[in-house]
Amino acid sequence: MKKLILFASVIALAGFLSSCGNKEENADNNAVDSTAVDSSATKTSEQPQEYISIPAPDEMFSFMKDIGAEGKSTNYLNNPENIKNYVDTKAKALNFGIYATDFLYCSTFDFGSEALKYFVSVKKLGDELGISNVINEATADRIKKNIGKNDSLTEISNALYFSTVSELEKSDKASVLSLVIVGGWVESMNLVTNMIKKYKAGNPAIDRIAEQKYTLENLIGYLQKYQSDANVAAVTGQLNELKVVFDQLKEEQTSGTVSAKNGKKVLGGGTTISITEEQYKAICEKVKSIHDSFTSGK
Repeated sequence: MKKLILFASVIALAGFLSSCGNKEENADNNAVDSTAVDSSATKTSEQPQEYISIPAPDEMFSFMKDIGAEGKSTNYLNNPENIKNYVDTKAKALNFGIYATDFLYCSTFDFGSEALKYFVSVKKLGDELGISNVINEATADRIKKNIGKNDSLTEISNALYFSTVSELEKSDKASVLSLVIVGGWVESMNLVTNMIKKYKAGNPAIDRIAEQKYTLENLIGYLQKYQSDANVAAVTGQLNELKVVFDQLKEEQTSGTVSAKNGKKVLGGGTTISITEEQYKAICEKVKSIHDSFTSGK
């Protein structure tokens, strides 16, 4: 399988995770970036370490940029002024992930002048979540110096998230980390679906949205370890509502041949997912509903 790596600034999108069985193996023709999170913090030293891959929003944004997807806009980002509404741990963690993903979105799609606003929001929530040592003034200075240099901003945001994940794990805040991941994934889904103005069968961006069915299943599986946390349980319930919509998509096993440049033929196949216009609209509406509940702070 393609090696999976992680999203940064957090966070949230999409692939087929190698630890989750044959379904993901079949779907790996479209594998995406993610990272393995060490969940051994909740286990004793005698128990074997367990790793689970988590979705990476930067891969989805890069994919959208590579295919020349139109519709990029800062209108869909969470307004930094909303930060005053986030007073409890659940809201802070979810919107840390959301703002970090907005920061990454700005970095990827050439909104460098807006990126600093979102970094400020990420830093404030990071301070309140107890990870201020990761999001420090040195990082802020680097961002200021690299405004307009989007590749550099993307590198900084990725490094920032790697550090954030590590710090939350070391601080035994795995349930908080899980909320951060959910916030990032939902935001990336919200941003990408807003970029796609019109449904069109065969649109690679819409096909990639359909493949999030597997990412969602794996994300829910990851959250199961933290169901004793009421905040995580509540968020899991919302994701399960979205899963009901994704479960309507039709999966088919495919096989075929692909001609290589050297004239040789390579057999290929896997699982493909078909998605209708109605199903796509239903996914967009449910993602928006969940997203709006997160950003409202309720």
